[in-house]
Amino acid sequence: MSGKRMLLLGAYSMEVVECGGALCKNAMEGGVSHGAILFAGEQMRRELQEAAAILGVSVEFLGMDTGAVTGSREEKLRLVEVIRRFRPEILLTQDPEHSLADLDPGRRPVMPMILEAVALASRPYALEELPGLEPCPCPTIYYMTPEHPNCLVDIASVWEKKVAAMDALKLQLEVFGGEVSPQEEALRARMIPGWEKLSTRLERGTAWKRQMDLAYALYPGATGHCPVMLAEQYRREGTFVLDNLLV
Repeated sequence: MSGKRMLLLGAYSMEVVECGGALCKNAMEGGVSHGAILFAGEQMRRELQEAAAILGVSVEFLGMDTGAVTGSREEKLRLVEVIRRFRPEILLTQDPEHSLADLDPGRRPVMPMILEAVALASRPYALEELPGLEPCPCPTIYYMTPEHPNCLVDIASVWEKKVAAMDALKLQLEVFGGEVSPQEEALRARMIPGWEKLSTRLERGTAWKRQMDLAYALYPGATGHCPVMLAEQYRREGTFVLDNLLV
C-alpha cells in the first residue's frame, strides 16, 4: 500500500470535495484521509458527513465562527491539537496567495492562522496545555486550487465519486442555483441540455456545479500539452526533492 496520512485543514465543508480526488485516491491506496473543518452549520455538517463517506474520508468540525476569527491563542491551540493528534505526512490547505485576495470573512483571516499552527505544532509549544501530544514535524504542504499550480493529481479513476460527493452538498448547491442575470441564464441554457426544464434551485445548482467542476478538471489537459484528462491542481510548498528525474 502506498497511502499516506493526509490531513485537510479547511475553512469550509466544500473544500473536502474540492480536494476529494486526492483524498479519495489516498484512502483507496490504504492511506488515511481526514478533514478538519473550521466553519460548518448543522445542515452542512450532516451533508458533509454523507459526502465524506462517499470519498472514504473522515471529518471533524472545529466549531469556529466565520467572521469572528481573531487568530487567538485558543484558536491556534485547537489547530495545533488536530495536527499533533492526527500526525499527518501530507497536509492540504488553502492557497495563501488566493486567500489574500479573497474577501471572504472566514478564509482570509484563517489562512495565516493555519500556517502559524503548522509551525507551532512542530515546536515545543503549549506542551502542558496539550498533554500526551508530542510535537509533530512540519508535514509536506500542498495548497489546493492555487493561483499558480506546480503539480496535478490525476483523478479520472475517482471522478464519479467526486461528483457524487459534491451532489450530496445540497445546501451549497442551492447557492449555485440562485437567480442570475438574463445573459448568464441564456449562457447556461446553451451549455446544459434540458436547462429550461430544471425548476428548483437544487436542480439548477447541481447541473451548473457539475459543469463548473468538469471544466476546471479538464482545463490542465485542454491545450494538449498535459497528458491528464481530469485533474486537481495543487501547489507544493517548497522544493521538490527527487532521487532521480521523473518521466
